[in-house]
Amino acid sequence: MSKSVMAALLASALFGVVSISSVHAETALTIAVKADRYSVKADKFTFTTRRPAAQIAETAVKPDANFNPGPLLFKEWAYKDGLYTVTLQEGVNWSDRTPFNADTAIASFKLYDQNKSDFLQLDQESFKKLGEYQISFRSEVESSLVIENMTHRGASMFLPSKTHTENPIGTGPYLLDKYEPKKLITVVRNPDYWGEAPTIDKLTFRFIGDDNARLLALQNGEVDVIGEVTPQMMLSMPQDGSVVLHESRPIRYVALAFNMLGKAPFDIGRDLKVRQALAYAIDRNTLAQVLYGGRGLPAKTILPGWMFGLGDNHAVGFSYDLTRSKALLQEAGWIMGDDGIREKDGRKLKLRLVAAYPNVSTVKPMPEMLEQMFASIGVDIELIEVEDSGVYNDTYFGPGAADLYLEFASNNNTDPTYLLYNVFTTMSPWGYKVTAPGGNVDKLAKASRVASNRDEVIDLVREAYRSIVDDHVSSIPILLVPNFTLSRPGIKVPMSEYADWIDYGHTTISPPK
Repeated sequence: MSKSVMAALLASALFGVVSISSVHAETALTIAVKADRYSVKADKFTFTTRRPAAQIAETAVKPDANFNPGPLLFKEWAYKDGLYTVTLQEGVNWSDRTPFNADTAIASFKLYDQNKSDFLQLDQESFKKLGEYQISFRSEVESSLVIENMTHRGASMFLPSKTHTENPIGTGPYLLDKYEPKKLITVVRNPDYWGEAPTIDKLTFRFIGDDNARLLALQNGEVDVIGEVTPQMMLSMPQDGSVVLHESRPIRYVALAFNMLGKAPFDIGRDLKVRQALAYAIDRNTLAQVLYGGRGLPAKTILPGWMFGLGDNHAVGFSYDLTRSKALLQEAGWIMGDDGIREKDGRKLKLRLVAAYPNVSTVKPMPEMLEQMFASIGVDIELIEVEDSGVYNDTYFGPGAADLYLEFASNNNTDPTYLLYNVFTTMSPWGYKVTAPGGNVDKLAKASRVASNRDEVIDLVREAYRSIVDDHVSSIPILLVPNFTLSRPGIKVPMSEYADWIDYGHTTISPPK
């Protein structure tokens, strides 16, 4: 072969390499989220695990489509007589290339328990290494639902290190690239990831607190996706195809919770008939049409019927019935005054309604619409709207300084008792005894936490929610709402009912037409 031919072939080969590399350019996605919720505090380490979950660390198990825990870092597990026996995935390394095995898995769980053990509640003395890839442990409270709770992103596993607050070491598909508190976090693809490699090489989450600014950033091409969508944003979303809506099945609930402590001046809600009257005064169909682009569903109970197999009829709930609402208030001794506000024993029927958790922008304009609905039955509402969850809790919720609390939340892991125990019982570690009915609901919740099998758990949870809604009326379900994201055209986001499990790393990006 002549030198000239060889040179030509070499040039052609080099040109081909350049061409191929230019075709396989780095894929990047920028997602706008509402707030930086991360904490690097020793007693509450949530860096890269609270929303947005940056996929640096992984949980032991992950939720499947039926809200059961499925394998991830745990390959198999068994529960018998209070003991969990687990087989770990083999061939997994932490991002610093330390092997993931029994020793490092136990070390990770002990680190987690040191930082945030409010719902896993693992017995630290019970951990045993049974083999290189097998461990066992027990629950501190004899719970049969520890594995279910491990689907929560807050239970993500990190390798203990002296620098984990600046450089967290996980087993996930991404590595930390850059973090600017309150501004952005960028992660890049982990080239040594043990599982299915993500299709996106680089993810940037930008923290943009203002709703309008997030939507404007999408329209201006500054971001590709909006990860936290509020009703106001959906109301102002352009309808010309320039913004695409993605949604999951309905999972989140909007509900009004009553102050059940009965301490003056916030004691009017002690009367069951008053609580029932307000429940019948809510026009859920109108609220569903106005909020969330008409994609919310009128709610009979707190959780959707498809979830955990609860069924659509596990509670009766409340219809829109103003005649019945007014009759209940009349029976309770509240007589309509000349000014349109009911009175009893010289006291006006005035209630303080605080909206909302996690912030009022997630539910507006619902508070104002509820205020008008309650005015139609003679109830005067003092409406207080808060954007900061800390102010909400410290000023109004914790001390019980209101009659009603409007909240927007969900059961965000595969433990059917998670929301029930933490939000609707007097044993709540989150301070919800203010709005918890107590009594039989506490008993049902306690029993569900230690039930021997999942079917028994579901039966107890089903009965507890029925009692909360139908018997105690301590919380009034209003709407069930999907998770939403918005994107520019040509992007398909793989949605999940769990907001923290939306897999942005496998987003599909089509080339512009």
